[in-house]
Amino acid sequence: MLRKTILFYALSFSAITAAPYTAPADGLSTPVPVFEAGESNIPYFRIPVIERSNKGTLLAFAEARYLDDDHARNDIVLKRSKDGGKTWGKLQTIHADQDLVMVNPSPVTLSSGRILLMYETFPHGFHARNGKHKHVSYKMMNEGFGGNTQKLLMRASDDDGKSWSKPIELQKFSRQGASIIQSGSPANGIQLKRGKHKGRILFPLFLTEKLSDKKRTWKNAVLYSDDEGRNWKLSKTVPIKNTEPSNECLIAETDDGHVVMNARAGRNQHRAISHSVDGGMTWSAFEYSKDLIHRPCNAGLLKFSYASEGDSRTFFSYNNSTKQRANGYLAMSPDDGKTWPHKTSIVPGYFGYSQLVKIDPNNIGVIYEPFESPRQEWSIYFLPVSLDQIK
Repeated sequence: MLRKTILFYALSFSAITAAPYTAPADGLSTPVPVFEAGESNIPYFRIPVIERSNKGTLLAFAEARYLDDDHARNDIVLKRSKDGGKTWGKLQTIHADQDLVMVNPSPVTLSSGRILLMYETFPHGFHARNGKHKHVSYKMMNEGFGGNTQKLLMRASDDDGKSWSKPIELQKFSRQGASIIQSGSPANGIQLKRGKHKGRILFPLFLTEKLSDKKRTWKNAVLYSDDEGRNWKLSKTVPIKNTEPSNECLIAETDDGHVVMNARAGRNQHRAISHSVDGGMTWSAFEYSKDLIHRPCNAGLLKFSYASEGDSRTFFSYNNSTKQRANGYLAMSPDDGKTWPHKTSIVPGYFGYSQLVKIDPNNIGVIYEPFESPRQEWSIYFLPVSLDQIK
């Protein structure tokens, strides 16, 4: 009954406030809908991430939302594409539970072909802060690992994303501090291909620290494994010296096998950047990027190619606006994110959360939200961009 009631109000709200889809920049392909608001009786989709399997299949993950709120009832869902994102298969539900809020999918493809998916669950009515919405009220979660606490779950697929293992719990690895009540981040994990720590798996984390019953702050770290995901360790947190704390973060490998972290810096319009020279175990203090400025929002980061392959290319997708989540851009760095001399407009209209995937050696894919608030329709689209189209 609860789900039917939620669905009725959500669909009514969506039908009244849906806004037109926003078109891509001139010369680019028409974006393809991946998750469309209302399909499978799901009124909203948010928080897209995307991964490419070793067989070339694209796997798009998202939160299926039954209310227009970050802290309401969500499922974790998936769609697969066998043709580079031109068409997408049926909706697969990876985890559904009316008593839980599920958020922040984070996938990685291993060299073995296994695909890992990490995500979080919260008990319904609880989250990482106190709040009230027109449909739901929620309280800050408890500390520790008992009732009304966050879980960090991981599943694996050995058949190209067709089926998934039962979840294992990782929160006791990731939330080691007594006051940490949340850990995770909606972004791709990576497996290092170069250097001393080749083969290491890393997942980016933002950790919510409970300061009081009403206040919280954030820290950033990575969860890493050197044995194909059988055991996990938590890195040191990124030092905060000259920046404010950051939350949602992205990671990418550099040409020399080191790691760069690119984070959403609270309310600051500059991205926060940190580096690790020991495979993610320790980090430099965050510094603000001079080149990457936006209205605070999650973004996409991808190491597309290495210098040893001919060209060093790292891509970043973001809303190139300080006023609203709009004016989607794709930036390219030839030096592992030190500078970003190449910037291309890809979606002039609304542009929210986004993530990136390497389709093939000549094409990059952008999965994104063409909206910025509940006033627009919460669907998710995929846009392929060839390297020839990038300025």
